[in-house]
This record gives sequence, C-alpha cells and structure tokens, in this order.
Amino acid sequence: MASIPCPHCEQKTFSWWDKYRAGKWALLNCSQCGGRVCAHPWLLAALYFFYVWDVVLFGYLAYLDSLWYLAVMAAGWLILDYFSVYVPLSPLRSPGAAKTTEQPASPGESPAENKTE
Repeated sequence: MASIPCPHCEQKTFSWWDKYRAGKWALLNCSQCGGRVCAHPWLLAALYFFYVWDVVLFGYLAYLDSLWYLAVMAAGWLILDYFSVYVPLSPLRSPGAAKTTEQPASPGESPAENKTE
C-alpha cells in the first residue's frame, strides 16, 4: 500500500514500512523511476543523537536509582521511532553521476595537449 511520494518522480511508491526503514539509514529505490532515496541525513543525525542521549541518560539513572527508568527509556525510544517515520525523504544522485572523466579529442592526444590549442 504505497502512500508516500518519491522525491524524484512524485509518484506514490513508498509504504510506511519503507519510510520506517529509511529512518534507520536504509536506502530505498523507487519502483517507478528507479531513483535512489534516503531520509534526510542531517535530521537523522540529530534524531540519533537523541537515541544515544535517551539510552545513556536513562540507562545511567536506572543503574543509580530505580529500574523504572528503563520503562521511561523504552517509552522515549518508541517516541523517537514514531518521529523517525516523519523525517522527509531526500533524492540521491545515481551512482555513476559523480564520476566524470575527460576524453581526449583524438586517440593520440593527451588532455593537456587539448587545452593548449
């Protein structure tokens, strides 16, 4: 049941499960246009800071004081998982788009000789 649009082609090709997986740093491929998609990396980095903060703070408090903090930690983890579904998707370039090479004008010339002319 696709209900989330692809940032490349704007067709609804992703399900909520795909969006949840993207919140866990997974790469997605659009079934319509073949474009690669991921969740916005800066927002994921901020979200994962809060995951670490949740585990360290409430884990430490559970160690020092009461095991009830483990329940608070689990509730915080579930809330962060809920918000990870709402991180926007970002389009990625195709794998070969970043690689550009210069071709010489004729088989016997080097690229440096082409620039001097």
